[in-house]
Amino acid sequence: MAAVTTSQARPQALPGDGYRAGIRGTLRSELTKIRSVRSTYWTLILLVLVGMAWSIAFCAGTASHWAPGQRAGFDPTQASIIGMAQLGQLVIIVLGTLAITSEYSTGMIRTSLTVMPRRGVLYGAKAAVFAAAALVVAVPTAFACFFIGQALLTRTHVTATLAQPGVVPAVIGAGLYVVLCSLFAFGLGAVLRSTAGTLTASYGVLFLLPELAKALPSAWYNDIERWLPSGDVLTAITGTQSVNHNPNLFSGWGELAVFAGYTAVLLILGAVSFRNRDA
Repeated sequence: MAAVTTSQARPQALPGDGYRAGIRGTLRSELTKIRSVRSTYWTLILLVLVGMAWSIAFCAGTASHWAPGQRAGFDPTQASIIGMAQLGQLVIIVLGTLAITSEYSTGMIRTSLTVMPRRGVLYGAKAAVFAAAALVVAVPTAFACFFIGQALLTRTHVTATLAQPGVVPAVIGAGLYVVLCSLFAFGLGAVLRSTAGTLTASYGVLFLLPELAKALPSAWYNDIERWLPSGDVLTAITGTQSVNHNPNLFSGWGELAVFAGYTAVLLILGAVSFRNRDA
């Protein structure tokens, strides 16, 4: 009688108990997510368009109505890039919010946490990929707005070049401010977990709060103006002429550092919330 032999199927090796999911794979996964969503492309394209549109409209309008008396105190660098910072933050806040809250609204966050249970790594990867995407668009857009603006201001004979003192920091500062706005909304979104709530809170802090502060007595407002996250501080970040500098404000990099501090606090609070609260 022939003997029947059976062979047991060898199970695939599973990761040991000490296996830790890596950050490389998480970064690739988050990059795939952000690239596969149409809103990413549309929002970043809109950021470029509104920045350039402001530069064209404002600088062309200034050149067409130029009078010799406007030369004193006119900052051609600021004229070409401040709109990119002011309008760009409106746009990028939406993308920063959706980058974190959209997964909560769809329930995909549970899938993400199943694949990558290390919450700190997942949160950090999300923030890093999103910040990189915002950076590679915002800073080049700021330079594009600067060059467009200077070309349109040629007829005024009051233009700026990158070689002049303070121009490069102002242009880079405008781009970095937009990136910080995106991370500000991202961190706030991780805390609130609501798209509508995050957008409302972000716009309230960055746009409404500085305006409400102006209702305070002048002495009080002068003391707190430098600590506000937006508003008049943009003139310090994008300005290049000391004659126009508000003595109540820090330097451009100082104001950028203040806003970076607010952003860092929100990102930390978001990380704590992400790690400790149920999905």
